[in-house]
Amino acid sequence: MLKALKSIAFTLLLLSLIFGTIGCSSQGSSSPGETPTPATLDKVTFNLQWLPEDPAYWVALDKGFWKEQNLDVNIIRGYGSGDTVTKIATKNAEFGIADVGSLILAQAKEDVKVKAVANFKETYPGIIIYNEALGIKAPKDLEGKSIIGSASSAVVLFFPAFAKATGIDPDKIKWQLIDPALHLSSFARGQADALTTTFKLIPQVEKLTGKPAQFFSYKDDGQLNRYGETIIVHEDTLKENPELVRRFVAGFLKGLQYSLEHPSEVGLIMKKYVPETDPVTSVKMWETELKYEVITGEEGRSKGLGSMSDQRMAQTIKFVLDAYDIQKELSPNKIYTTEFLPKEPLFPPKK
Repeated sequence: MLKALKSIAFTLLLLSLIFGTIGCSSQGSSSPGETPTPATLDKVTFNLQWLPEDPAYWVALDKGFWKEQNLDVNIIRGYGSGDTVTKIATKNAEFGIADVGSLILAQAKEDVKVKAVANFKETYPGIIIYNEALGIKAPKDLEGKSIIGSASSAVVLFFPAFAKATGIDPDKIKWQLIDPALHLSSFARGQADALTTTFKLIPQVEKLTGKPAQFFSYKDDGQLNRYGETIIVHEDTLKENPELVRRFVAGFLKGLQYSLEHPSEVGLIMKKYVPETDPVTSVKMWETELKYEVITGEEGRSKGLGSMSDQRMAQTIKFVLDAYDIQKELSPNKIYTTEFLPKEPLFPPKK
């Protein structure tokens, strides 16, 4: 099963690189009733990892932080980190959010010309929520159990590393790879024993099941202390229009900083742009990520939002390549650069 999972992951990555222009729907960059953006602003497209669940980019849009940078940003949904990396590699969008592990895999297999320019989630947010009624106490108890996931999901792609770290025989996992839109409801209905997801979706799972979520985290149970989602850009854009990148990153980080300082406001802001979201749930999701220090931890507090280091990136690269038994040298500077972060760092609120 492990070989099959790896094969699926790499096949999807390759197909995405070939057919990268297919299947990307958009969210409007202006709120209802807003006057058209002046033509003098530089128009760029920002490709998300999945659905619009995180507030930082909507806050940047709503508070005018990108407009301050002379940018008109069109935010579009994603279909998994691997697909977002492909969209940037094929220049279907100028900017994207993707798990850096998916970028590392793409670099290792296809040598894509894409780099991370700012960290968004300081810690990898992957978790496995399980049905405690089955007597599951430790990660190894997942052997023989069915787990819901998506073949293009970073949590599934990185599962081999979690399995290796926790002593799980991955060939004993029964995967149910289904449409991400069905993940939560399928698990709540008992159609599988466990669910691969992220910290932020804990409130939704608890709402559907009516009880506290029990989970294993890649970060703690797997001791996989690596970076999570990052802002990614094509290398050509970095060379040809560095100021555009600096302005985009500056606006994004101001939105992130505001979201950290005013978490209670993010639900209503998101509702303006994504009407189907529930403001209360959006706030709970964001507060859950803050609780588990997914967004920012010691590095962000000491060096500023968006920061990354060679040491931790090297560790991240090792975790990912080891998980797939990939024998390739990848230096940290091949994956990321901090050249485009603000000269005056932005910091999260003090604890």
